[in-house]
Amino acid sequence: MSERRRAAAIGVARPAWLLGSLVAVWTLIVFLPTVRNGFVNWDDPTYFLENQYHQEAWPAGFLHAWNSHLVGEYMPVTIMTFSLDGSLWKMHAPGYHLTSVVLHVLASVLVFVLARHLLSHALGAGPPGGVSIDVGAAVAALVFAVHPLRVEPVAWLSARGTVIGGLLLVLTVLVYVTGWERGRSAGRIPARWLAGSVAVFSAALLARAPGLVLTAVLVVLDVYPLRRLDPRPWLWRGAAARRVWLEKVPFAVISLLAVLMGFVARGNEVGELEGVWDPVVAVAWAIYSPGFYVWKTVVIGTLSPIYSMPTRDDPMLLQVSLSALTTLAITGILIATRRRWPGALAAWIVYLIVLGPISGIVPFGRLRGVVDRYTYASCIGWALVAGGVVALTWRARAEGRASTLRVIMVTGAVVIVLAGWSVVSWRQIDVWEDGVTLWTRAVAVVPRSGVARSNLGTALAARGYYATAARHYQVAVREWPAAAGAYRNLGRALAADARFAEAEPPFRRVVELRPNQAEAHLDLGTVLYNLGRVDEATASFTRAVELDPRSARAHENLGTALRRLGQEAEAASHFQQAGALGLTGQHGQDLAVPQPGAAEPGGS
Repeated sequence: MSERRRAAAIGVARPAWLLGSLVAVWTLIVFLPTVRNGFVNWDDPTYFLENQYHQEAWPAGFLHAWNSHLVGEYMPVTIMTFSLDGSLWKMHAPGYHLTSVVLHVLASVLVFVLARHLLSHALGAGPPGGVSIDVGAAVAALVFAVHPLRVEPVAWLSARGTVIGGLLLVLTVLVYVTGWERGRSAGRIPARWLAGSVAVFSAALLARAPGLVLTAVLVVLDVYPLRRLDPRPWLWRGAAARRVWLEKVPFAVISLLAVLMGFVARGNEVGELEGVWDPVVAVAWAIYSPGFYVWKTVVIGTLSPIYSMPTRDDPMLLQVSLSALTTLAITGILIATRRRWPGALAAWIVYLIVLGPISGIVPFGRLRGVVDRYTYASCIGWALVAGGVVALTWRARAEGRASTLRVIMVTGAVVIVLAGWSVVSWRQIDVWEDGVTLWTRAVAVVPRSGVARSNLGTALAARGYYATAARHYQVAVREWPAAAGAYRNLGRALAADARFAEAEPPFRRVVELRPNQAEAHLDLGTVLYNLGRVDEATASFTRAVELDPRSARAHENLGTALRRLGQEAEAASHFQQAGALGLTGQHGQDLAVPQPGAAEPGGS
């Protein structure tokens, strides 16, 4: 390579490295305050605090990751990162948060790299590069990285699978696009690049499955900006089109296997929402979701782990109608301007495709309705559109079609918006500091949410504020009358506050809802015992032992009650069985009810 060509190559590469570094540093600065946060009482106890396998050495944790489907999620790649964190940080939460931040920074840099490729194809710039492309790619990466909607998946440790899955999906597309660039002259993606993309996609689905519909996304990219397929589907014939479709077969097969794997992983661990899928409500959710995220991205407003959603009792007609009008208006405008802004239409289609499975229309998983973390992968296309606008502005200046003042104004406006988003993200990170701050915010946003009320009660009970916790649980059971977990928590908070008579009705309600659950009978029996009704307590403990002979607590409590009744021989037998099952302690003491816990998993 001549000296002049080498200097030119260095000149092209330098802006890309500098801007990529800017993306990484800016993202790191915005999200680094996350390391001050701790665990929250939403799946974090299940994954970390109460998970015996998480306490083991990392080789055993890695092995268990492939056999684990906690809270109904099969995501071994993510669980392996948890295990690695456990080996490095033990139960020191800041270390776990640092890992999540680093993963988000890597995802942001990958978005920058992918944006360079896609914007180059969209703008006809040939190989990735050029100042205008690099600046546009940096803007796209930062629009994705620092928006306040990114806070939830980064700051909530149990949502790390969303970050890893998103990162690997971006890498999947990057390998796919790079492979097309390498094999363009032959009209196909080389086998090794295609295999690499499929392998990364498999890992993405093993981290969490936000990208089950990636096959359709790749088809959209093949139309625009890669221009491998004609925009008119009726012309998708011939050898070239067949090669494109054949490349999609392995992606489609893996997606199908992931769906089947997901249903198997759900098993019996899907919580109390399983089976409540309502087709009418599902349609309302599917209509509401796309428009909601548009407004949430633009206006932001108050962010929360839970938002109000349409139900049979409250269909939220005004909000659903506004969302429908927003979606229809954007779709109509983008179709009408598709020749001038094909990238915007492609990004919108990708957004709708990715959002589809998590919009509620499909009865799969434990969906929350609308939540911030669902935007992590679905809104990357919007970021690319924003970067494309900036890239076009800079190119127009280079070609003499725009003034320097225009470039300064557009770039300055973008920087101001990004800075504003960064400040909002900083403040939102504090919301995830602990369970009390998190669920206090959620209750302020959705005061009638049974989940938010129950989880706030649990966070308060963990600090010993049982009376205040009980008041929130009482709201939870009123709004969530079929949730045994909420009644159980109410009873436990009242019992912990020595209000045993008040705790009896909630525990009896749990027994009605879960008659074959040993824990329900144990809680009721414990309260009856503390009320002095030992005969009734003994009956409850006996039933618990029948339902779960392997429960050490059931044998211990039954032995205690039998000793109180003077049946020493029978009591000794149950104490012995409790000891064999690993429970040690002073037999015959007053019985304590366990602490309140999560009423249901946070899930998907």
